Amino acid sequence: MNVLLLYFSGTGITRYYSSLIEEEFKKRGHNCQTLDIEELTDLPLLWQRRPVALSYTIRAESRRPLSKFPWPYYDLPMALKYAREIPEFNILKSDWSRYDLIGFGSPVYAFRPAPVMIRFMLDLPRFEKEIPVFSFATHDGAQGDFEAFMKLSLAKKGLNHIGHLDQSFIYSAAAVMRSKMNHVKSGKLLIKKSEAARNKIAHFIERIESDPVGRVVPFRARDILSKIIGIPYRFFYSYGIDFMLNYTLFGFGINKEDCVQCMTCVRQCPQGLIELDKDDYPIRYYHCMYCLRCLNWCPTNALYFSPTTQGKARFPGPEILLEAAERYDEKHKRKKNSNS
Repeated sequence: MNVLLLYFSGTGITRYYSSLIEEEFKKRGHNCQTLDIEELTDLPLLWQRRPVALSYTIRAESRRPLSKFPWPYYDLPMALKYAREIPEFNILKSDWSRYDLIGFGSPVYAFRPAPVMIRFMLDLPRFEKEIPVFSFATHDGAQGDFEAFMKLSLAKKGLNHIGHLDQSFIYSAAAVMRSKMNHVKSGKLLIKKSEAARNKIAHFIERIESDPVGRVVPFRARDILSKIIGIPYRFFYSYGIDFMLNYTLFGFGINKEDCVQCMTCVRQCPQGLIELDKDDYPIRYYHCMYCLRCLNWCPTNALYFSPTTQGKARFPGPEILLEAAERYDEKHKRKKNSNS
């Protein structure tokens, strides 16, 4: 089986998850390729042509604008209504026809994929061959009706959605509001969660192998429970979390004395919203999707969103956490051996 995994990743967790899925497919003798959609297209340009935004961004823009110039965001219903394929993606009809299965992965933002992933999916051509596809997601505890949205969006492109994978790893988004982040402890948690993820992935692939033509993978009990829990969670998010984020996270600030003007944040913004001011310091005039990449990639921690995130921890990426946990275990193993 030839498998393609397409993903967008903000903090690196979804990229890491896709590597675990790839690992399991290859272990079972399948050909599997992972591809960041940012390698496939000019993502900021693609998104800015028709900039779809989720409700929390639109509310932040109206309540706490970062400039006097309104950004012409498409809300999700409008984006879905006016979705159309773009000619540049027509080549994908032949390119993807050689795959037996394609996965689409994204972090969960307000129970939806990242807006740049939404834009990417909406701009895809309609496929005449019903390629089996599945979705996969990373989140901080609940995904709501993310799966249903992915199934509907991909079906509109003629793709046959046969199942879904999701995993909660560690709270990468919350790092920017913590005073510090224990890399060893977080790395050990990531290792533990990774084992749980591998078990779910193996179970998922077994089901696909037993029925490769495309019957929807049944929900397990915990998946049903997750959907039920998602109902009050969505209500809480829409009011409580949205209020909290608007007054503790949303914004853009910079400590100029720490900024080395390396432009890392400008290059890393997947929406292309960070520019340079007249003194060549980064500035963002509009609210974004808050993937946290600019904060996490800044080499001097010069950037922050609201004052709540100023001087706080940054998420270093899953590889750094795993390395910290492995070094800690190796150090204690050597110490134990020397004592014995």
